[in-house]
Amino acid sequence: MADALTTWEAYLAYLKSQPLLTNLLANNSQVKESQFQGDVFSYPAVRLYIDYHPSINGCGVDTADIYIDIFSEEKSSKQSQNIASVLENLLQKKQFTQNGIKFPMNWVKDVIHPKRDIYAWKSCLNIKALVN
Repeated sequence: MADALTTWEAYLAYLKSQPLLTNLLANNSQVKESQFQGDVFSYPAVRLYIDYHPSINGCGVDTADIYIDIFSEEKSSKQSQNIASVLENLLQKKQFTQNGIKFPMNWVKDVIHPKRDIYAWKSCLNIKALVN
């Protein structure tokens, strides 16, 4: 049965298992939770945050708002935007099962254009997913 932790773990494992994504990164360990606070950080990097919304009384499909941030330290935004496009193609209207958790539908609601902050370019995807 899905809950906030197992949903997050399953989505993270799915992203790490996608060669189209991980081939654009140094390795699949660059896909982490958004709260990661290690002392070693390399670019490009993908960070995942999920707001999990259980159904009322377990009588329906749960939903999740999924936020994926892509960071790049390149001089232009091209790398972060390219990775965002790959993620959009991997997830838009797709279904998958990971760690026994089913994601029967993923809707990419927004692909937010890259913005430059002090350290890196950042692109973002906002996704609505069904979970059961």
